[in-house]
Amino acid sequence: MKQDLTIPHGALDGIEAFLRVAERRSFSAAAADLGVSPSAISQTVKALEARVGAPLFMRTTRSVGLTQAGEMFLERAAPAYAGLADAYEAARNLGNRPAGRLRINLMRGAVQPLFAPILAGFCEAYPEIEVEIFADDAFADLSAGGFDAGIRMGESLDADVIAVRLTGPFRFVVAAAPAYIARHGRPETPEDLRNHRCVRLRLGTGAMMPWTFARGNREIEVAVTGPVIVNDFHAMMVAVSTGVAMGMIAEPTAQPLVKTGEIEVLLTEHAASTSGLFLYYPSRKQVMPKLRAFIDYVRDHLPNDVSV
Repeated sequence: MKQDLTIPHGALDGIEAFLRVAERRSFSAAAADLGVSPSAISQTVKALEARVGAPLFMRTTRSVGLTQAGEMFLERAAPAYAGLADAYEAARNLGNRPAGRLRINLMRGAVQPLFAPILAGFCEAYPEIEVEIFADDAFADLSAGGFDAGIRMGESLDADVIAVRLTGPFRFVVAAAPAYIARHGRPETPEDLRNHRCVRLRLGTGAMMPWTFARGNREIEVAVTGPVIVNDFHAMMVAVSTGVAMGMIAEPTAQPLVKTGEIEVLLTEHAASTSGLFLYYPSRKQVMPKLRAFIDYVRDHLPNDVSV
């Protein structure tokens, strides 16, 4: 028997609202993103739930979470909706006119150094492109999240993506304020850090960022402890610069603060290197004009000495 692939009228209504609420875990935040009222979002989702025949969200006065049905719906709906969005954009941009919403997923610590030098100029050069920046330290599934591109360390990228280099290789160094060093002294070896106060950075995956060092031709990892755990790079810098604890930061970020005397870098002879930051996107035959415009603009306008 021939399979009936006809989608019932109105079956796709509310999918975008559902996906945005699931992403933001907030009806009001999703409403703000989509430019509608929270009550409109709520009614749209309720109508979708009625058609599905099951509640998709667990709502309390303090939080919004997905039900089991919601989790299952999200798993299948997100990549399908992303495919529909790509089809729409492909048709819309058939004439190679850069337009539409460009969604970039990137590490939180990279927002300021990467976008500050180029965002205003890019938006002025391409007024028909709407840029959405989503800061997240977890590695992003671009297709499932509906993103056009991501920005991550080269080491974390899969082999099947297209990667464009944004920065050169750089090192991660241990940094401390002079006040901390005066109170607690300097570590002489990476292992000495076990006896020091260290601020730890929790990544989007839930794991702590490892403290990795170079020793000869191999890398070693030191388990550190301390009084502060953060999930934001800028919060970590507050803890470091105020002398609460030591932190591990990118060397280009440390250098301006070293020059002003706010921090000192330690154990530089053991600093481990990273390959640098890359913009990546799925391997596809056709790159959307909006993404091609962004890639070309970044290549031409991002300063060579950008600090990460």
